[in-house]
Amino acid sequence: MALIFIAGLLLWGWLEISVFIFISNEVGGLLTFLGVFLTAIIGITFLKKQGLSVLSRVRSDLARGHAPVVSIADSIALVVGGALMLIPGYVTDSAGLFLFIPGFRTIAGMYLLQWVVKKPNVTSFVNFGGSVFRQRNSNQDPFGFSKQAHHQTEFDDVIEGEFEDRPDAKLHLNQKKRDHRNDS
Repeated sequence: MALIFIAGLLLWGWLEISVFIFISNEVGGLLTFLGVFLTAIIGITFLKKQGLSVLSRVRSDLARGHAPVVSIADSIALVVGGALMLIPGYVTDSAGLFLFIPGFRTIAGMYLLQWVVKKPNVTSFVNFGGSVFRQRNSNQDPFGFSKQAHHQTEFDDVIEGEFEDRPDAKLHLNQKKRDHRNDS
């Protein structure tokens, strides 16, 4: 697995340098260099604009009582796309730009979300739909979220306690002081 990662990293570096040299031969070195900064600025602008719209969609989903899975997937894809746009190079900028396209962003975000949730060090800390991810039923959706706004299971946390109304502590101290003065 590490060998595949190293080979992919070397291939990516070679591709980035090749594209950079090709573009600099076509338009010149200064314009190529300025293009890298321009794509970073465009990526930050896209991330801010589309990130705010995804955040408002998450809020509206939560207000309606729905699990914001699609909105979270979109936000994950936006973060990855923004990070790719900030890395210097035209290949990573192209990949990051694709992650800002709404339909492609959702598909890529769902894939990334499923990939993250399947990691063993994440699944032990994630609780989806009231049941631990490893114990979910196969008839649920891939993330284990219920279609209903809320349902109770045996895994729901129940906190019980008793309530006792007590008077204000300062008032109680002042009353004791007055009673003590009256006794003297």
